[in-house]
Amino acid sequence: MKKWTMTLLGLVALTLGASAFAQVSTNPCDISGTVVAAPNPGSGPAWMYTLTLTWDTGSQYALSHMNLVMDAAGGTCTCQDFVDAIDWSDPIGSSDGDPSCTVDYEGRLQCNGDPSIPGAEGIMLKFEPIETGGCEPGTVGSATFVFYSNLAPAPIDEDVLTLVDKYALNSCWGGLSGDFPAMSCDPVSAEDVDWGKAKSLYR
Repeated sequence: MKKWTMTLLGLVALTLGASAFAQVSTNPCDISGTVVAAPNPGSGPAWMYTLTLTWDTGSQYALSHMNLVMDAAGGTCTCQDFVDAIDWSDPIGSSDGDPSCTVDYEGRLQCNGDPSIPGAEGIMLKFEPIETGGCEPGTVGSATFVFYSNLAPAPIDEDVLTLVDKYALNSCWGGLSGDFPAMSCDPVSAEDVDWGKAKSLYR
C-alpha cells in the first residue's frame, strides 16, 4: 500500500511538472525596448531620451506595471547618482490600453528594487499605470516613455540595463538597447562615458 501510494504521488508530480512545462513552453512572455537620444527641443536638460518598448505577457493576465532596471544589486551607482543624472515629467509616457484606449504612466525612482517581483533588486525606474475610466494595460502592447538629462548619450551596457514587468503573480525579463546618459557608474562603461562627453561637444 505504501509503495503504491508513493508511485501514485510520483505520477501526479510528474504530470503536474509536465503540465507546468507545457504552459511555459506554449505561453512565452516577452518584453524588450530601445532608447533613442536626441537634443532636447524644449527648455530644461540638454538631452531627451525616448524609451520605446513592447510587451506580451503570453498569458491571460494583463500587465500590472513595468521597470527599467538601471543598476542591479551590487552595482556601482547610488540612488543619488540617478537623482542627479535623470529627470522626467509626469505622466512620463503612455501605452496601448484595453479596451482600445491610452494609458498614462507615472515615473517612480525605486532605490531598493521592486518587492512585488522576486529577484528584482537594485535601482530602477518604475512605470506605474494611471488607470482611469476602466482603461488599463492589456496582455499585449507598446509604450513610449521620455526622460531627460544634461549628460550626453553613450551606448547602453546591455549586461546592466534590463526591463522587467509584472502581471498577476508572474514577471518577465527582457533586454534593452540604444543609449543612456553617460554616467560614470554601471549603466555605461568607462570608455563609453568618454565617448559621450566627446559627443556633447558637437551638440
